[in-house]
Amino acid sequence: MPDRETLREAVEAQARALVAGDLATFASFATPQALPPMYRAPRAGSASSYDIVDIEAAGDGQGRSAVRFRGPSSYVMRADWQRTSSGWKAVALEIPPEAVRASWWRRMLRLGPDTQPAARREDLS
Repeated sequence: MPDRETLREAVEAQARALVAGDLATFASFATPQALPPMYRAPRAGSASSYDIVDIEAAGDGQGRSAVRFRGPSSYVMRADWQRTSSGWKAVALEIPPEAVRASWWRRMLRLGPDTQPAARREDLS
């Protein structure tokens, strides 16, 4: 259980940093290779709370987590973790597109009966 508890501490610290908008601290819990998917994530400052959905820690220094972030949009961030000499590090981060949801009122605004589809984009040559 010590691995699971220390992994939980790392997951919570990383989630708190993202909610606080402290991207440097958030990134300190991840390897550089794990960060590119975060560029496609909803803006970090938009998360106002989080809930840990799942944490698994194996005895071989590997782990997984899923954290739901809430704000103007809600999304689940999944991470693969590895225990290193400096503590737990996320080695892969993923925010599956199907795990991103706009808030209910934003969905209602988009789905109203008078909503017109967006015009098709045409590139000018």
